Amino acid sequence: MKLMQTTFAHGNGPYSRCLEWAISVNDELEKQTGKRLPIVLPLVYPGRQERIMKEEIDSKYPSFTTDHPNEIWLDRTQGELLHKLMFKSQSYEENLDFLISEYENIENQMHTHLDGKRVLENFLTREMQVFDLRDIEFQLGLNNRVQTPIPIQYYTAGGAGPFDEILERAIKDPEVKLDKDVMKRAIPIAKRMIENQKIIFSNDPGVFSYDGSRILGDNEVLTPPFVHPPKQDNTSLPGKGIYFLMTGIDGVREGGMYDSIKKLGMQIYAPGFSINNLPENIRETAIALEPSKINNPSILAQYSRAGWSSVWLAHMAEKGFLSPRHDDKDDPEILFNLRGIEKLGLGAIINSNPMASLQRAIELSKTTRQYNQGLVEKYGTIDGIRFSAEKVVSDLVSLS
Repeated sequence: MKLMQTTFAHGNGPYSRCLEWAISVNDELEKQTGKRLPIVLPLVYPGRQERIMKEEIDSKYPSFTTDHPNEIWLDRTQGELLHKLMFKSQSYEENLDFLISEYENIENQMHTHLDGKRVLENFLTREMQVFDLRDIEFQLGLNNRVQTPIPIQYYTAGGAGPFDEILERAIKDPEVKLDKDVMKRAIPIAKRMIENQKIIFSNDPGVFSYDGSRILGDNEVLTPPFVHPPKQDNTSLPGKGIYFLMTGIDGVREGGMYDSIKKLGMQIYAPGFSINNLPENIRETAIALEPSKINNPSILAQYSRAGWSSVWLAHMAEKGFLSPRHDDKDDPEILFNLRGIEKLGLGAIINSNPMASLQRAIELSKTTRQYNQGLVEKYGTIDGIRFSAEKVVSDLVSLS
């Protein structure tokens, strides 16, 4: 039985978007070939990951769990191996040091794991079943952390850009204060992670949208934002407020970057799965609300770290986007993202006057409808997940 493999980077957005991509590929495969494939999904964050994925699926694919109860299979061993490569501390340098010292060993273990029969767990029923992972036909990777032996691989950076290009630009950038030597030593590994990709999907807007001179690679295809646009929501909410998305990257979210939200003086809405992890003085009054409901008249803006998955959610819902300032210890991608967000007028960076920053973000949101219409004119859709899924299936069909 043929299988579909998924792999992804750290945080909650990557595994959520990668799973949505896999489901969309199966939807398109079914249209064109009448078949769907079992999806192999690494379980990197047990407990949290299953809960978030279930909420995301229920909100975006209401009939999926009834129609396809045996489609998603969790690979705990693969997840444990990936988890070792995920960023876990506030210091980007520390994470790169670990990557440099441990990557080769973990990649070898991953290759061994994928070269045989393994027991996987049904996402919905918890049933255990043996699959031969040598039957994986192709891989969907979102900002890959490890190279695999799978023969056909498709890659999206989820807005983040190829890892090696991030490092190469960071080394030359005077605003990046990280150790240049550590970044140089990580570049061969970053290149290794995304070797052999059939198509690289880069997202518009994305990390290098501030650079109009950037040239696409031979196998690189631009797509609209890599998220499903949030539908209009009319849930009755108790007051005007801010939607708060806390990063899923261990170590980063504990660094104090969200302290300013306490100064905005508005009702805070946040995903139910993150409420318990919010600072106590925010948690006491925060109201649980699914991310799919952000397109609600009572939500004025979103406050989050400037990962593109979060930025896209805000500008597709035509909400203000407000981000904390870049931390010198954080991923340089976030610095590049902030440049693009400011240049494109998609959001504001919080400064010494949080309320003024919020008002700036809300004012900018008034122009996002026009921006989004430009994306539709360029790509025919604003949904980059479905756009990329169609491209993948067209390519697969051409190879068969």
